[in-house]
Amino acid sequence: MKRSKRILVFVFLFLAFAFAGATIYTLSNFTFLDGNPLAQVIFHVMVPAEGTGSNFIKGIVIQCIIIPFLASFFITYVLSHKTTYFELSVLDKYSFKPFLFIRRFSVLISATLLVISFSICANKMMLKNYLLSISLSTSLYEDEYVDPRNVDFVFPKEKRNLIYIFLESAEIGDYSFAEGGAFPDNYIPELYQLAEENITFNDNKGYHVMTSAGWTVASMVAHTCGVNLHIPIDGNSYISETSFLKGAYSIGEILEKEGYTNELLIGSDAMFGGRKDYFTQHGNYLIHDYNWAVEEGLVDYYVWWGYEDHKLFEIARDELTKLSESEEPFNFTMLTVDTHHVGGYFCEYCENQYDENYANVYACLSRQTYAFIEWIKQQDFYENTTIVLVGDHCSMDTGWAHLMPEGYERMAYYTIINPAEGCIPTENREFYTADFYPTTVAALGIKWDGDRLALGTNLFSERETLIEQYGLDEINLLTGRHSYYYDNHILYGQ
Repeated sequence: MKRSKRILVFVFLFLAFAFAGATIYTLSNFTFLDGNPLAQVIFHVMVPAEGTGSNFIKGIVIQCIIIPFLASFFITYVLSHKTTYFELSVLDKYSFKPFLFIRRFSVLISATLLVISFSICANKMMLKNYLLSISLSTSLYEDEYVDPRNVDFVFPKEKRNLIYIFLESAEIGDYSFAEGGAFPDNYIPELYQLAEENITFNDNKGYHVMTSAGWTVASMVAHTCGVNLHIPIDGNSYISETSFLKGAYSIGEILEKEGYTNELLIGSDAMFGGRKDYFTQHGNYLIHDYNWAVEEGLVDYYVWWGYEDHKLFEIARDELTKLSESEEPFNFTMLTVDTHHVGGYFCEYCENQYDENYANVYACLSRQTYAFIEWIKQQDFYENTTIVLVGDHCSMDTGWAHLMPEGYERMAYYTIINPAEGCIPTENREFYTADFYPTTVAALGIKWDGDRLALGTNLFSERETLIEQYGLDEINLLTGRHSYYYDNHILYGQ
């Protein structure tokens, strides 16, 4: 076999196996709920990979690079060097040499395998949806976006503190059937109790995850500045130390302007997904991540994505105590991680209550979160503090999703604790991630003209949310499409 032919065969086979490996790895480890999984994949290719869980990197390298390379090399080597061929006879009249046939048409066969593999990958990763989302434009932002930079905010005389807790992959599906969940048992009973005892706007039925907000950093962006996270074609200038949604205006910036101390506490590397860039550029948050904890001598080990949630809650108690000793109000944001897919992290505080490991990890998160909230309630600063407790998105764990009843509508978890006086919750609402932005601002007792900010609606008001106005399917379609306004005014801040 000629050298040029060997190279073509190797390249075609490697790409075919790589696409197959990527498809298998993705579908066996991720469940995507917003109909546009390729957007998330492209986002994580473009942004810093520091802090990625070691199991994910290992899986990607093995299944998408090493195995395809070795398989392609082996097949190409055999096709190039084998000199004896077995022969098949048909009716003792016709003879056929399969290996010789494969060798002769190896370029065509390997190219065909590549086309088939790519087609399956494109179908499973919904390439068509992604291409439509970047090629079809919407005027939703022109029609509905309320730029918070142009809004005059009036703060109460005594400014309230904010504690915003993102619970990794916490969703209503973790409740029992009787409570509106997807399982025989309630795996997060303490979280259920918190939601029942505090504020929800739809009888504790969760919230819709916004299109392009179905992964952690995208959810944090949508929660705190009311827009979803679109990925531009020219990704090189999208995320950097000076550019992450330059035109967005977050709750961190609103509060910073009024003298608040903003802090982000996470048990992983804040660089992953661009979280450090976003929070430092939009509110000048103090970034207390895994690396900070190591530098401070708080941890000297690495597990899962950094350190465990029980350590996170321990550090959070200390940080809140320090923040409360200042005369300035604070905005304390934190993110748990033990319930990240695949399967979660079983720590020393987890109990073997259930057959499923993930269920035990969820139960552990529920107990720890409840204990943390109870601790906050005993502190002097609690009276003047509002707590927003949210699942960042529904779990992307494929095995977990397969345990849920077919057709079950998955919604993320939330509740609001101790809002400002006069915040009366409305009922039977349909809403999504971006609505938490103005709702949180209102929960702090802050006033402004109108009940909208960015693409969100204040749920303490009677105004319709965009889901109620357009319908869920339509708003999912519109928020998933390309927007020139978004590019010019939010992405690049022109």
